[in-house]
Amino acid sequence: MKSNNLEEIFNQILSDSKQVYREMSEQEQQIVMKSMADNFEHQDEPKVGIFWYNDKTDELFGVSKVNANDLKFNSNGLKTISILHKSWWQKEKNKAISKGKDPGIFGKDYTLIPRGRIFQREEDGVFQLMCGKWINDYIEDLVKDEFDLHNVSFERIINTHWEIGHGWGE
Repeated sequence: MKSNNLEEIFNQILSDSKQVYREMSEQEQQIVMKSMADNFEHQDEPKVGIFWYNDKTDELFGVSKVNANDLKFNSNGLKTISILHKSWWQKEKNKAISKGKDPGIFGKDYTLIPRGRIFQREEDGVFQLMCGKWINDYIEDLVKDEFDLHNVSFERIINTHWEIGHGWGE
């Protein structure tokens, strides 16, 4: 740098430094916007995934879901997401602790909070809500809203695994 001009020195430093971002080109913007617009018609597709139910706020939380059409049926003839309730819960607890915060509800055993999972069955395409006996019609409607399941074949299946206080091995 042989210039005494401060602006030239600054510009030289900038040109020599590693660029960490760039502006999107007009063509890239058009492609990206079209790609996002193509998804407008897919917003209400039925989904599979997991959730918990907060009986104090009367809301679902910890929802993790994907469009069922984006997944393949597994070797057991079912579609669902790969994340497990136990793993998701532990990750949230660890996140709070690493930030020096009280883990709050995540400090509890994940099985003590009402939870469920949505599957899709390959043989007939039916979407299945797997949960415990704690479920009622109101909560089922919350689940159907969240997972876009109002206009598909659907069944509720009760199983000990999703009962409050139960989990693996039951």
